[in-house]
Amino acid sequence: MLKAEEKTTDPFKYPAATNPESVEWAGTPIGKSNTITRTKSRTTVYDKTIDEKPGRREELMNAVTTFLASPEGKKSEISTHDVVIHGIRVRAMTNSKHLTEFWQDNWYSVSEWKKMTGQEVQATPQVWVYALGGVNGQAEAAYYSRLTNTIIFFNTSYYGQLKSWVLGAAGRVLADDFGIHSIHGAVVEKNKVGVLYIAPTGTGKSTSSYGMMEFPGTRFHSDDWVYIRYALTTKDGKKVCPNRITPKQGPEVKGFRCFQWLEEHQTEDVEVKALTIENTPVMTKPSQIDFSKPVEAYAYVSEKVFYLRCNLVESFPQSAYSILQANLENVPDVTPEFMKEHEVLLESNLKAIRGTDHKQTKEYFAKLSDDQVKTILARLFAFDNARAMLDITKVFEPNQIFVNPIEPVKLNSVMLLKRNFKEDQVIETLNQDRFMERLLIGETPQGKREVAYNGYRAVDEATEFKFIGQIEKESAETKEPLYHVYLSEEVIPPSLIEEFELFRLMHRSCACYDLNTILQKDTSIPDRKTAVVTTMKVIAKAMEAKGQELKYDISDYKKFIGA
Repeated sequence: MLKAEEKTTDPFKYPAATNPESVEWAGTPIGKSNTITRTKSRTTVYDKTIDEKPGRREELMNAVTTFLASPEGKKSEISTHDVVIHGIRVRAMTNSKHLTEFWQDNWYSVSEWKKMTGQEVQATPQVWVYALGGVNGQAEAAYYSRLTNTIIFFNTSYYGQLKSWVLGAAGRVLADDFGIHSIHGAVVEKNKVGVLYIAPTGTGKSTSSYGMMEFPGTRFHSDDWVYIRYALTTKDGKKVCPNRITPKQGPEVKGFRCFQWLEEHQTEDVEVKALTIENTPVMTKPSQIDFSKPVEAYAYVSEKVFYLRCNLVESFPQSAYSILQANLENVPDVTPEFMKEHEVLLESNLKAIRGTDHKQTKEYFAKLSDDQVKTILARLFAFDNARAMLDITKVFEPNQIFVNPIEPVKLNSVMLLKRNFKEDQVIETLNQDRFMERLLIGETPQGKREVAYNGYRAVDEATEFKFIGQIEKESAETKEPLYHVYLSEEVIPPSLIEEFELFRLMHRSCACYDLNTILQKDTSIPDRKTAVVTTMKVIAKAMEAKGQELKYDISDYKKFIGA
């Protein structure tokens, strides 16, 4: 589809809150509901390092308990809900109706998890979340304690930040205890194998996910967040993901550390606790593992209902019907100037909706005038951070989606997406050094640094970035690859050790590619829709070419796809 032009006018507005102290209020009706949150992005005050500040964690928890016991806290109707995030029980306490609604929509409840998987979760929460509004004396702020796996939000009800911090906290537990890799990415299965997209916002991750569904033999897996388990093969053919080893000498080895230990102790006579790829606990020994077989990577869905950007309608206007059946967050009103500025895009997308074969979409929009349809579409894409709780089962047929959170898909390929029109390269195989360098640098199109393109990670970012800046400088001076310099350092932030040990396993498991989504540079490509479709052909062809070294640019990529 045509892409929205650069905004040159004030594009949108919101109805004012009736109470200036409110953190959330009702927006102009659209969809199932439309909540406006005072904070619509990350809070100005945020701190993931409170454990390092003597007394700070206790001070914040005291503010929580004091508020909960106060008349104001009791009057604000605190609700408590446990959910399960990839087997981790997470408990949230909040007085925000909006956060409660989205929290329950987004994740599996304990009973839903058991019904879907047949498995129990431990009774005690492993991550605690407090999200409280109306707390006097506290800034609009977010805090995280790694030591106690606790998240505290004061005076904000923007769900996007809460979700990202919860995923980060659960991800630290999963990596540390189980060796499970949490990725800000998307997966689609094609012909029984999966492709994983890792990318900063704005480079085509969601577009690529939904675009691949146009191919036969595809199943939609995940849109924004995915869990990866790395499996070894036993001599009798079982796939096992080790998570706990008790050596005869030395401390216990757990989580992501198990793989390196096993590589170095293949003949040790010790018991290894592991999970099968179906999440069943098993015991094995190094002597029972076939180390000649490659490590394999399996992906798992994270969310029950997807929290995604409403601007998906820009590239896929047919998604508007499903989005309008969802609970929405921060969908604005649009100005006449914005409507006029984007008239070409809106006309194109109106035509796509009027011409759809989807029965419910056709019937829903048949009742609306062209102007009404265009206004709805404009409202959905005007603000990049407007969100929907989209039930993917309402978008695709049951046989086209993954719904069981412990159903694995074996990964075949990994695409590190970027959109750099200064380069002509379209797709290129990445060796381990270049793969790791891309993820260490993690630069978005806006020049922002994100390790592993993952701003959700519950880590001390300042310490990580300082370390990465240091090794970048050493790499430039010595001409050694960045990853070699990284490995040579005596002191590395523990969170980077965790992340890049798991990425080492990913590179061993999958064909890894650099994919530049710039096909609009090709003068034979008439519009963005054609560019998206053609990029999907490049991805599909690469999935079939595992083991081959690929390197194609804008001048010869058509040879690769046979166009």
